[in-house]
Amino acid sequence: INGLGSDTIRVRKAGLDGRDVFAAMAAEDDAASNTALTDGHVDVAVVRAALRYQMTDLANLTEYQTPNGIDVFRIAQSMAGSYEAYFASLTADAIDDFTASAGATGAVFTVDSMLDAIFTLEKADSNRGVPGPFAGILHPKQLTELQDDLRNESNSIFAYSPATLDAISAKGPGYVGRFLNVDMYSSSYVNTDGSGDLNGAIFGVQALGYATGVPAEIAGAADFMQMGDIIVELDRDSSTASTIIMGHAYLGLAVLDDNRGCKLISVA
Repeated sequence: INGLGSDTIRVRKAGLDGRDVFAAMAAEDDAASNTALTDGHVDVAVVRAALRYQMTDLANLTEYQTPNGIDVFRIAQSMAGSYEAYFASLTADAIDDFTASAGATGAVFTVDSMLDAIFTLEKADSNRGVPGPFAGILHPKQLTELQDDLRNESNSIFAYSPATLDAISAKGPGYVGRFLNVDMYSSSYVNTDGSGDLNGAIFGVQALGYATGVPAEIAGAADFMQMGDIIVELDRDSSTASTIIMGHAYLGLAVLDDNRGCKLISVA
């Protein structure tokens, strides 16, 4: 959102590239009627999130002087991981909003649940289907239940490919492998609904969208550093002989196309 004049990005949606088809004319000189273009939009609003620590000089000077020691700069560095966790929690909140669902309340997650979700996407949007590739987010409990159910499958076509070190390096932490051509991720941030059921999801390209902002300069800041999409600012409170480590993040995440996602429901 830097330099856009707004904290919100509007994503336009138009029914192009084959949503409307040609109609044959009964006669060569018949007049064609107008076709209304399917249109709409989704707004992704960016809000500020913050994380603050305060470390006293006594804690700092008595900490182990080793690469694994916890000091002001190590705490600042750890905020990058906290931002990734925040992104994961917003993603879990967003997939909660998918209308379509597969699986069953009060039941464990199975291969059948996974297949039902894939079938739902393949016939979504009035049977137009969802463009691949697909990605899936499972709670660790759902993942272990899926793996356990796979052990009981006699059909050899259901091959699960666990993540390799190279794949995790390329696709990021949380990647657990590939199943039925779906890239699977495990996240403990998957939400539990009011009925005590987990809400994972699988979805296609452009089902979700996010917007960010990163301050290029902070007026009046004595010391700050940019760490990816976050800013970490250091401030001194001499009255308490302590250093404040303040992290700022500006992020928004939303469902762009409800047709392109399906919740995966199972018992928590």
